[in-house]
Order: sequence, then C-alpha cells, then structure tokens
Amino acid sequence: MSQEKSRIEAKERNIRDILLNRFFEIPIYQRPFSWNDENFQALVDDIRDAMESGEENYFLGTIILKRGADGITHEIIDGQQRLTSLLILLAVFRDYIDDPKIKEDIKIYLIERGSEIGGIPTRERIRVWKDLETIFEKYIYEDEGTVRFIEDFNSKRITCPDKESPIYHLYEAIKTFRDFAEKLNEKDLRKFLNYLLTKVYLVRIITDSRSSAFRLFNVLNTRGLPLSAADVLKSMNLEFVPEDRREEYFRKWRDIEEDIGRDRLESIISYIRTIYAEEKAKRELVDEFEMLFKNNKIQKGAEFFDTVLEYGRIYKNKILDPQLNSLNPQEKVSYQTLMDLMNRFLPFSEWVPPLMLFYKKFKDEHALYEFAFRLERKFFIEWCADFTATERLTSSINLIKLIKELKKPEDVIVSMFEYSEEIRRGRKRRKIDFTDRYALRNILLSKLNDPQFYSLKGGKMAKYVLLRLDMEMQEEHFPGYANISTITVEHILPRSPQGEWLRIFSEEDINEIVNKLGNLALLNKRRNSRASNYDFKKKKEKYFEVKRNPFAITAMLEEYDKWDKDSFEKRHKKLLDLALKIYIPERLL
Repeated sequence: MSQEKSRIEAKERNIRDILLNRFFEIPIYQRPFSWNDENFQALVDDIRDAMESGEENYFLGTIILKRGADGITHEIIDGQQRLTSLLILLAVFRDYIDDPKIKEDIKIYLIERGSEIGGIPTRERIRVWKDLETIFEKYIYEDEGTVRFIEDFNSKRITCPDKESPIYHLYEAIKTFRDFAEKLNEKDLRKFLNYLLTKVYLVRIITDSRSSAFRLFNVLNTRGLPLSAADVLKSMNLEFVPEDRREEYFRKWRDIEEDIGRDRLESIISYIRTIYAEEKAKRELVDEFEMLFKNNKIQKGAEFFDTVLEYGRIYKNKILDPQLNSLNPQEKVSYQTLMDLMNRFLPFSEWVPPLMLFYKKFKDEHALYEFAFRLERKFFIEWCADFTATERLTSSINLIKLIKELKKPEDVIVSMFEYSEEIRRGRKRRKIDFTDRYALRNILLSKLNDPQFYSLKGGKMAKYVLLRLDMEMQEEHFPGYANISTITVEHILPRSPQGEWLRIFSEEDINEIVNKLGNLALLNKRRNSRASNYDFKKKKEKYFEVKRNPFAITAMLEEYDKWDKDSFEKRHKKLLDLALKIYIPERLL
C-alpha cells in the first residue's frame, strides 16, 4: 500500500497577506462558531496592548489549512474561530469608520470583487458554517450589515434559541468589537487597523492532504510540541546549577512532574511568572522568564528550580490534594471540598497565583483557610460581573501586590475587601466596591436570578453555583465530591414538558422558570438519565432510589409533595437567600 505524500508549507504571514488573494472554507465537520465575549475582548485587548507597548510584531498562533485544487481556496483544519473573528472585526470597523476610502480598503479583506463583463464572480473570503452562511451574506459581507445585525437582534427580527447558539456568539462578537471601536478616536482606530493587518502574524501551515493536515493538528494540539516551555526552562537552568547537584535537581523535577503531570507543571510555571512579573504576559513563556532573569527578579539555576519545586509542592498539597493537618475535621473537609470545586468547575484559574503566594509567604494553614473562602467569594463576584480574562488577571495581580506588601496574613485577609477594585476596560476604568452590599447584591442577582441561568457561561455557572450551595448545606462529615465524577444538572420541570406538566404550568410559566436556579438540581449521570421527563412523583422516586442522595440541594426536594409554581418560588427564594448569605455575609469585611 503506497503512502500518501503531502507537500507541507509553513510560513509566518501577517493578517493582510493571509487574507489577500486567498479564500477559505470551513468544513461541515468543524465545531460551530463558539467563541464568546471573553475571547473577543481578549483578542482586541491583547493586540492593542502589544501595539501600545511598542511590540514590533504580535504572534496570534498557528492555523492549519488543506490546500484546494485551485491553489487559492483552502479548507480550514484548525484556526476557524480566530480567522472568522478577525473577519467580523474588520466588518465592524468597515461599518464604524466614516472615511469612504478606508471603508473601501477594508472591503478587499472581506470580499474579492469580481468582473461582470469578465465573467469573474464576486467571492467572499471565508465561506462559513452552513448555519451562518445566510447571516454572513446579509450582515457581515454587506455594507452597514453589522449595524443592522445589532438592530435586528435587539428587536428579535433575528431569532436566537439560547446563549450557546452560534448566532448569539456572533452577536457577542459584533457588540464587543463595536464597543471596542467606540472607545478609540479616529487616529487610534486607524493605527490599530494598520497594526492588525501588518504587524499581527500567524504561522500558516498548508498541506495538500487532509490526512496530513489532521496529523499536524493532532501533533500540535493533542501530544503537544516536542519540547514544552517547561522542558526548555528546565534545560536552560540546569546549565547554571553546579555539576554535582544537577542530578539531584533533575530527579526532583521529574518527581514533581510525575506527581502532578506535565501540563499542571507548566501551568505552575506560568503562575510563578505572574507572581514575579506582576503584569500580563506579552511574550511566550520562555521569553517572559528570560526577561525575569535579565531584570534580576529571579536567578537562573538553583533558585529557579527551588522556586518551581516549592510552588509545585504548595499546589499539590494545598490545592490539588489539600492536606491541612492543623485544622479541625470539619474545616479540613470544607477546605478540601472548596478546592475541588474551584479546580474542577471554575472555568478560569487566575485565583491560583495569589493563593499559592499567600501560603508560601505566611505558612499559616488557619489563615489559608480564611483567605481561600474570601478569595473564592471575590472571584465569583467578579465572574458574575462579567470580568474578562484580562480583568481577572489584573484583579489577581492587584492581590499579589497586596500580599507582598503586607507583613501579616490577617492584614491581607482584612484588606483584600477594603478597597474598591478598579479595572481598566477599554479606555474606561470600572470598579467593584466590595464594601457596597447593595452593589454586590445587584451583581449577584443579575446572574442568579436570570431566566436563562442554566445556560450562562456555557452552563458552567449553574453547575458551580449548585455545587457551592450544596456544599454549604451538607452535614458536618460530608466526604466531598472527589469520588463523584459524573455530576449533571437536572431540570425538575423538564425543558420539554409533556402530559401532567402541561396541566400544571402554562407556556408562559415554563419559559420563565424552566432554566432558573430554583428549578435545577444535581444528580449523577446515571440517575439523571433515569429521571428523564417523568412527572414529579416518579422523578422523586428515581432521585431517592438510594438511601441517601449525595446532594443536599436535591435532597431538599423531599419536603415538596408537588412541583408547581408556588413550590418553585419557595425553593428559588431559599437558594437565592443562601447564595446571598455566602457571598454577602452579615460581617462583610
């Protein structure tokens, strides 16, 4: 059997050269348009930060393409989210800028005009997903289309089933990019556009074989590159360790890597960079550490290894598999459960560096216990306030600076909520005043009382909140969630109700409450599938087949004989009150 041969081309190209004279198709098997507002905000913030910092070029990653038969049309194997987002950004700029010459300049990156008399058709740069083709033709590739999209979306002329729909993500993209453009004056907007097209680079990998493209994709995204940043830093620093101690450090590094895993070790090294640099990363991780070495923030050799190994032990023993021997049994379980929830169910990790630094500096387990619960409260409120990844990182860095500045752990614990968190967003700065109970309540209820709570943040918020409330309701010797690997969120009133449910609830009631907090419970996967669309009585039988349901938040349903609107409102209020008690306690500071 002959092997398939494939010509592979890999070159750095700026956005201008990637888009001009080429066309792209998104294959039917690719996942749908799924980037959200955090991704879009991070995209423009990172490019602008690079531009304002004087970075000569900004690297946006790698795209993998399968070369078409005509040599200019390429199938996108990896990178469709980035390329599509850049296209939408250019369309927003086209519709926002008043200068007709700049408008026409932008259009050549969106569409290649054909020739009617020459028989050459007009072609769109990217042929997108089938479910978005018509939308893109009408709103992205047509002049003023992004303006009309926002109007039609807000007036519900564009239908959107939920916040996970590709159409909703398109709305998030256009709105985020429009808000970004409105914060720039005309001069800065032109400067940004020029930087985007000429100084932002991608590594463009093209192969003429789909199987070759998939192999490249798997190498880059599954197994990883042959050497990780952690591997490079390890080798670089071993050179600066005395020869008689190299074997010792190599062995210790290997042990911690085997103990927590290669990916986690690289994450820890990234957290260490944040702790020492106290700013957002502007380069690749190895280059960032080169700057730390150059600026004497940390020394090459033994000091680097000692730092990584110490933070590795802290991560293992206080976060991943927490051991707090000085705490009483109830506190131990509470802390272990909190770490398990934050690690497994918070979709971000900016909280990790300050927690590791706090313990490294103070070595006080009782203080760590108190700090961890306040840290969780802080980052959850910021999540509810829709902080972007950049904003969360800024908040984390502010806390890192506070920990470094203060001499006692109790001073940090008190002070972390005594100031108003000021975060730059675009050209503005916004604040969360953690001393303002009314403001905090509004932030929390904006999410916890949302009719579409179940689908917020891709469904991640619902599961986290339910588990956090459940943790608060558990008995003293609760063993935690570590051994429950298939936790699912259950709708008590089903999303597609039938039979008796339709006699109890009106269509209006169903639309209002089905995805709200009070209608949600926790089950393991097996029991969830058994419960299905049964009526409430039969559901309860399935929920409580075992002697003790592991979830207190589900066990509370035993007190209800029926599930109607009054039952929902009673339970919903209980859960809201509990959440407010956790995140806005009587003793706020």
